Amino acid sequence: MKCIFTTTMIFLTLHLMGQQSELAIIPQPLSIDVNDGYYSLSEYSTIAIQSDIDLSFEVANLNKQIKRAIGTNLKLVKDGTETENQIVLKCTQGNGDSEDYSLSIDDKQIIISATDRTGLFYGIQTLSQIVDNAGDGHKTVRIPCVIIDDKPRFKYRALMLDPARHFLPVDDVKKYIDVMAMYKFNHLHLHLSDDQGWRVEIEKYPLLNTISSFRRETDGDGKPHYGYYTKAELKELVAYANQRFITIVPELDVPGHSVAALSAYPEYTCFPKMLKVRTIPGVSKDLFCAGNDSTFLFLRDLISEMVEVFPSERFHLGGDEAPLDHWKECSKCQSKIKEKGLGDEHGLMSYFFDEVNQILIDYNKRPLFWYELDVPKYPKGSTMYAWRGGLTSQVISKTRHEGFSLICSPGEHAYFDYPQAKGEETCDWMAYLPLRQVYKFDPGYGLSPNKQAHIIGVEATLWGEYVKNIDRAFYMTWPRAFALVEAGWSEMENRSWESFQKRLYPQLERLQKLNVKYRNPTELGKPFNR
Repeated sequence: MKCIFTTTMIFLTLHLMGQQSELAIIPQPLSIDVNDGYYSLSEYSTIAIQSDIDLSFEVANLNKQIKRAIGTNLKLVKDGTETENQIVLKCTQGNGDSEDYSLSIDDKQIIISATDRTGLFYGIQTLSQIVDNAGDGHKTVRIPCVIIDDKPRFKYRALMLDPARHFLPVDDVKKYIDVMAMYKFNHLHLHLSDDQGWRVEIEKYPLLNTISSFRRETDGDGKPHYGYYTKAELKELVAYANQRFITIVPELDVPGHSVAALSAYPEYTCFPKMLKVRTIPGVSKDLFCAGNDSTFLFLRDLISEMVEVFPSERFHLGGDEAPLDHWKECSKCQSKIKEKGLGDEHGLMSYFFDEVNQILIDYNKRPLFWYELDVPKYPKGSTMYAWRGGLTSQVISKTRHEGFSLICSPGEHAYFDYPQAKGEETCDWMAYLPLRQVYKFDPGYGLSPNKQAHIIGVEATLWGEYVKNIDRAFYMTWPRAFALVEAGWSEMENRSWESFQKRLYPQLERLQKLNVKYRNPTELGKPFNR
C-alpha cells in the first residue's frame, strides 16, 4: 500500500512539474496553483472590461501578444458582462502604485484582477508569457488552468543604459523599454552625462550640445561620435515609458565624471583650461569646483531644464569616483573648507552634495547617489546605491544605521558591462559575470527582515564604454536581466536555479521572435541546444 501511495505521489509531482514548466513564467510569481484542464484560446474568445478606467492601452498590449500566438486580435466586449470564453480584466482604482495582481484560468474563462492599472498590466504580462509559451501560430491555443497570486518583493526594479558613452537613438531606447516592461522592470536609469559625452538639450547653455555632445574618437578608433536628446524627444520617451509603467530616472553625474560639460564651460572647474571631451575610459581629476559659488548657479540652471522633461520623483546626482587632487590644490576650495569649517576635502564633498540637493528640494525631487564609504555625510532623504564589488554587506549595514534607503547594484552580481563568459570577444580583461552568478544574487544578503528593511530594490548597470549600439546593449542585458528581475521580484523561497533554467528557454524563444539580440547561454547546455 505504501508503495502504491509513493508511486501515486511521484506521478502527481511529475504531473505538476510538467504543467508548471508549460507556464515558464519569469519572474517567478509569489503563488502558483496549477489545476487540471485547459482553457482554449481562439478567435472566438473575447476580452471584457470590468472597470470604469480607460484600459485601452492594456487591451491593445494584450491583443498584441494574443495575435502573435493565434494570428488574430480578440473582440472587445465593452459592457463588461461576464460570460464564458472571455478574458476578463478587472481593475478597481486605476492610478495607484499597487503592483499586486491575481490571474485565474479555468476551462471556461480567464480573469485578471488588480487594484491598480500597474498590477493589471503585470497580470497581462504574465498571461502573455503563458500564451506565448503555449502558442505556435495555430488558431486555437490550449492554456493550462492555474491560479496565480503575485506581488513583488521589492518596489524598485531597474536597468541602466549609458548613452553618455555611446549615444542610443530614441527608437532604440523604446525597444529596450518594451522588453523591460514584458518582465516587470519598473525603472530605467539613463546615465546622461559623463567625461565622454553630454546628452541632454539645455537651451540656456547651447555649447553643451555643440561641444560637449561631440568627441573626436573613441579609444583610438578615429571615428567621431555625436548625439544628444532634444527636450521634445525626452518628453516623448518619458511618456512612452510611463505608459508601460516604467519611470525614467535621469542622472547628472557630479562633481566628477563631468569633463564633457566642463569642456564647454571650463570656468566651473578649479583650474580653467582648454579641456576636451574625454575619448578614453577612466577617471579624470577635473571636477566641478566646489569652492566657486557660481558652480551651483550653473548646476541649478541645468537641473531646472532637466526637470522640465523628467517628472520622476528621484534624480540621480552620481557622486562617484571623484579624485580630490584638484580640490586640495584649489584656493577657492580651500577657502570654502575654512569658511564653512568642513575639515578637509571629504567634508567639502558633503557640502557640495548638500548644495546640489537643495536645488533638488526646490523642485520637489529626491537625490540618488553612488554611495562612497569615504564621504562623511550625505543629505537626509537620499537613496543610495551599493555598487562597489565586495563592499555591499558593509554598505547595507552603514546605510541602515544612517537612515538611507538603498538600491543594490553590486558589481559582482549586477554590472552588465562585464563579459558573460571567459573568452568573450570584448573586454576579456574584465572580471566576468555569468548568468548563474547573477541568479545567486539575494538583495537582502540573507539578513533578518529588520536589517534589510531599508533596501528598496535592485538595478543592473550597463556601462557604455564598449556598448556601441542597441543590439550590443540587448546582448549584454539578456538573459542576465531575467535573473536580475527575479532577484527583485520573487521571494527567495520561491527561487531555484534548476527551475529558472527550465523557465529560461521559452523566454529566449520569445525574445528571438521579437528579434532581440540576446546572448545564447551555451555554457548551460541542455535544454538550450535543441
